[in-house]
Amino acid sequence: MPIINTYKVFTVITVFYLLCSYPTGARQTELNEADFPATMKEIGLTVGDAEGHIDARYWPETEEDGKRLAAMFQLVEEFWLNRGTDAAAGIAADAVTASNNLTTVARANDYSGSRNALAAIRKTCGACHQDFREETEDGYRIKSGS
Repeated sequence: MPIINTYKVFTVITVFYLLCSYPTGARQTELNEADFPATMKEIGLTVGDAEGHIDARYWPETEEDGKRLAAMFQLVEEFWLNRGTDAAAGIAADAVTASNNLTTVARANDYSGSRNALAAIRKTCGACHQDFREETEDGYRIKSGS
């Protein structure tokens, strides 16, 4: 009998631990300047994936791309807010909106809507890069004073 009670206690503790520690989709870290370039590259790759998924009409994958982009752009928005660069944060917020729109239209299997949403995402990328990024000998960096 004590073995059964021990097993029950162990099971309850294990289930409780798993429920409390399982990631729920919430971001667990803030984006910092050292990680910023890698995040920008990941965004670029995901935008490319989304384009391929849209053209192939792979709607579940396109929907997932929209979700991933929205999550990354939220980190970017917080990054800029933490730096006090409200204009860049506003552009990132627009990118979050466009990414959420991509998720919605992909869920509806809407080819034209998906292309338009992707164009809106790219427009935000271009605007931010124009105003807040500069080229260096070995790539890009955040413009001084941004």
